[in-house]
Amino acid sequence: MFSFFNRRNTKPDIPNWASFFENSEYSIFIYEIENYFGKLNIQFEISDGIITTNQNEFRLSNLGLSNVAQICKQDQPKNYKVIIKDHFNSLIEANKFEIEFEKKVDNFDEVKKYIGVRLYNEEYVDYTGKEFTIGKEFEGDIYSMIVFDFPHSISSIKPEQIKNWGKSIDELFEIGIQNIREKYPLTITKEDFNTFDIWFVNSDHFFTPNILFDIENLKKLSGSNGLLIGIPHRHSAIIYPIENLEIVKAMNGIFPAIHNMNIEGPGSLSNKVFWYKDEIFTEIPYKIQDEKLQFFPPENFLKMLNELNT
Repeated sequence: MFSFFNRRNTKPDIPNWASFFENSEYSIFIYEIENYFGKLNIQFEISDGIITTNQNEFRLSNLGLSNVAQICKQDQPKNYKVIIKDHFNSLIEANKFEIEFEKKVDNFDEVKKYIGVRLYNEEYVDYTGKEFTIGKEFEGDIYSMIVFDFPHSISSIKPEQIKNWGKSIDELFEIGIQNIREKYPLTITKEDFNTFDIWFVNSDHFFTPNILFDIENLKKLSGSNGLLIGIPHRHSAIIYPIENLEIVKAMNGIFPAIHNMNIEGPGSLSNKVFWYKDEIFTEIPYKIQDEKLQFFPPENFLKMLNELNT
């Protein structure tokens, strides 16, 4: 489902949020969006990857298109209609569930099982309104948020919703992390990545990046000099144990892979790469320009590399 390398061809008549589409793919995608909402008799406008609708019985309002577009891109145009229908139908079902859930949201014993923690891109959270969430800056551009994990959707928990629970934010984080750990076991496999091995974590659910909460407990992943870690989107993580100077070769393969997986999505999270050692995440800045990769490693990472060379 997810490829490590996927270059995008930007077309001048395709908006930036959908620049991974070819012209014909984008035309079919928009046609099927119009067809879906037309059948529901919902008027809408699309601006910067957001559908704004008129009032409707389904409680559909401001809807992001990026994720469903990325899912369509990974499939064939003939399947776009079904993908779009399933995507928005699940939102309608989610809205029905949440209407009933709101009636018991003050009862902690009723809602506890739905509490989770999910990692998001901080820019996305800022755009949607960080003040309406309960969370913490995790590392780099990653934001850790307390959410409701419903059967058909994931919804942020608002500050006013926890007032009657009698629980601290730290307690809620602990409960949420444990709930997700129990509900969504992770599949971790060793993969041949060109001329070196990586640990690859891949799942259909949205909580794969939560492996970052369990790194200390997964001793088989450990390297004597730490780990390189990337969480490009909600379904995948790449982990490389650092043992020797093979790290130099690995960096030249892993960084472009994470960059391109982040573009590909769906559920893009971060194109950052982190060095994890002694329970500390350190970002290793880089850029890719004209298909050339440049690193800007921090001093402590350079020191580690130099020690490997002695």
